[in-house]
Amino acid sequence: MKKLLTIMVASLLALVMAIPAFAAEKPIEVYINGSKVPFTSGAPYLQNNTILVPFRVVFEKLGLKVLWDAKTGTVTGTGKSLSVSLKIGSKVAMVNGTATKLPIAPVAKAGTTYIPLRFIAEATGGTAVWNPSSRTVNIQASTTDSAAEGIAITEVIKLANKYHNEKNAEKYFSLVDPDSISDDSIADLKEQFKRFDQSNTIDKVEIIDLKADEATVYTTETNRRLGGSYFPDQKYEYLYTLVRLGGKWKISEVESQDSAVLLTREQGLKPANVLQDDSTAILNNLTKYFQYMNEKNANKVVTTMTSNGAENDEFLIGDFEEFFDSYDLTYTPIVSNIFYYNAGEAAVYVESKVKEAGERASFQTGAIYVLSKSANGAWTIDTSYVVSNKQL
Repeated sequence: MKKLLTIMVASLLALVMAIPAFAAEKPIEVYINGSKVPFTSGAPYLQNNTILVPFRVVFEKLGLKVLWDAKTGTVTGTGKSLSVSLKIGSKVAMVNGTATKLPIAPVAKAGTTYIPLRFIAEATGGTAVWNPSSRTVNIQASTTDSAAEGIAITEVIKLANKYHNEKNAEKYFSLVDPDSISDDSIADLKEQFKRFDQSNTIDKVEIIDLKADEATVYTTETNRRLGGSYFPDQKYEYLYTLVRLGGKWKISEVESQDSAVLLTREQGLKPANVLQDDSTAILNNLTKYFQYMNEKNANKVVTTMTSNGAENDEFLIGDFEEFFDSYDLTYTPIVSNIFYYNAGEAAVYVESKVKEAGERASFQTGAIYVLSKSANGAWTIDTSYVVSNKQL
């Protein structure tokens, strides 16, 4: 079963090996109700975490009639029950006569007016979901015909979250499609509850597609650690798939679309009170990890990590070897600070300079490495989380 509402990291290897994209960035593509939008007057681009697109084709694809006032630099789109106006250089838009703040002002560029895409998608009742890995934006027009169905679907998601926070595995899985539940699902979730003490808050719920017996829902959620094993607070974006079974909606699948660690640099650089011997052992292990990464020695890299059995170690070695065949990177740690330390567990904030051979650009990556202490006193890496990544 795919994990449902589980906030822990997806895979140790994917996180440990997270790297900046040194290759030329792929052009941003926009899909509206599954159809690719052709942009002939200019290409979409990302600015300050906002996708900007030429306005006319998007307005028309969303069913709006377009009016352009060149004197004032104002574009207006009108529909059956909607009027939305945006002005170049202004962060205030008008939606049905009500002023609404924009994340970024519309921009005039090479004779084309660009507008924030998510704003116009939501203003017309839809949802825009950004996939950074594929650099695509998927817009779904709201197709909810029944308010009652929308309420029922939303309540299932909120109730599942409630049971998850209450650590009630049986009730949680009572809301899940039986075909998505394995024999070990309840036991595995109970084990997770024992290890991690957390609180998950659903910040936003939007139904982006609703058919007779299937619904797709987009959520933004915040997960915070209350106690237990360490993990950083994070924000998530999810796509839920629900199916109607016996007249009731059940959760069939939950896919993570994006996530962001909420640790600030200041928090990461605040030192914890650590025993000197443990501090030395922790930082020495991380030093070896980066040394072996630079040497491209997969076997030795895995020795710095917590073993989950010989089979899993062999799997990691194979993946690291494939990674080293694909990338020639040099890691230079700049800052390493133990900011969390408790009962045989530690979290270290590391800033590293990362450079690929033959490339002029380099990146500075901030990451969290979580380590645990074994019975023989050795500290090894359990997992890691990318916090930040910027070009130098």
